[in-house]
Amino acid sequence: MTKVEVLLATDGSESAKKAEIAALNIAKSYNIRMAALYVVNVPSTSEQPELIKYGEKILDEVAEDGKRMGIDAQKILKLGSPAETILNVAKSLKVHTIVMGSEGKKGLKRVFLGSVAENVVRNAECSVLVAR
Repeated sequence: MTKVEVLLATDGSESAKKAEIAALNIAKSYNIRMAALYVVNVPSTSEQPELIKYGEKILDEVAEDGKRMGIDAQKILKLGSPAETILNVAKSLKVHTIVMGSEGKKGLKRVFLGSVAENVVRNAECSVLVAR
């Protein structure tokens, strides 16, 4: 994988769309590399193909939005635990900033942040921008 400065962690939620806009604007403003990551958290193998297809669709949309802004966003789809996978990808790419939404697709809200966002904020070795 190519080193990127901004990693967008997306799940297709409304909050993730706000994070996408922020990530694309940062990448464009600073003329830096960006990647979009979708993590398939597979509760059962029977759902896996459908969730992978959905993840690919979300990443294609981010890439298209980026292309319209003159940004070549690298697409990354991984299977695993969302927070752990986001942190591992960010570390392996030596990312400067992770950009993500405050709450995920499931809509489960904690006091301020969704559990994935909270876990990433607490454990990331880089800056984390949380869009609301």
